[in-house]
Amino acid sequence: MINGLKINGKQNFMGKEIPVVYGGFGKNQKCISDKTIAEIHKMQNKHVRERISNNIKRFKENIDFIDLKQRVDETGTLEILLNMGYAKQAITQAEHIYILSERGYAKLIKIMDTDFAWEVHDRLIDEYFSMREILNSSEQLKAQLLLSIYNGGQNAVIASKELTEIEVKTMTVPLIQKIKKDKPYTEFAKHVTNSKNAVDIGEFSKIIKNEKINIGRNRLFHWLRKNKYLMDNNTPYQKYIENEYFKVIETINETAYGIKIFVKTLITGKGQVALLKKLKEDFETIA
Repeated sequence: MINGLKINGKQNFMGKEIPVVYGGFGKNQKCISDKTIAEIHKMQNKHVRERISNNIKRFKENIDFIDLKQRVDETGTLEILLNMGYAKQAITQAEHIYILSERGYAKLIKIMDTDFAWEVHDRLIDEYFSMREILNSSEQLKAQLLLSIYNGGQNAVIASKELTEIEVKTMTVPLIQKIKKDKPYTEFAKHVTNSKNAVDIGEFSKIIKNEKINIGRNRLFHWLRKNKYLMDNNTPYQKYIENEYFKVIETINETAYGIKIFVKTLITGKGQVALLKKLKEDFETIA
């Protein structure tokens, strides 16, 4: 069996029953098949494989992906594929059958780069990949504690207490992970969220440089248009004005052709925090 690859039941995700797959990239590490990715992203399987194959230089084999088609003759691989929901005919006809690690899946999302893809990505990380170490390392211990409780006696009291501690720890892990994830921009948020001062795009590019994101004014404009915050004329979409990410003001300037009225886009404190979070996800930070 490939690096301990195994299936541990199924999980309901976005109304679909998806296989919970461990191994392949390390002990107790979760991974995901191209078939499951296609199903939850509402795509054809071949299109998921095409995106991976066409960008394969961005992926590292055995770290980001494993091509199970190339290893289908190894003991246990065919059974694993069938349990993942692949049909025998599909296995035979496929040129590639990919499984991705969490890191590999994150790279695929950057290639997809749509609002829906990012939305699914965030949910899958939170609801599928997260807590893998704690949940798996504690399952055997929990089973032993339950047996002690069933047998009764003084050991049952101790076992009950330990089991409660494990359950509490399991429930608090997502909160701890969120705190760690949010830490890089919490101080930034304190300064700007409630600020009455909005800044223009150029000024914001200087501000985020202090947060170790160095993309410059022109690249920032391009990123905002690409991610559908700004329209082609660099004014915000209405929904982001209503969400108070941006505000638009009119400025009056005297030109060689007389007095002209110009429209200027400003980013509010709330918008700065939200955009910084997304920028940190999309760009490598500088040292």
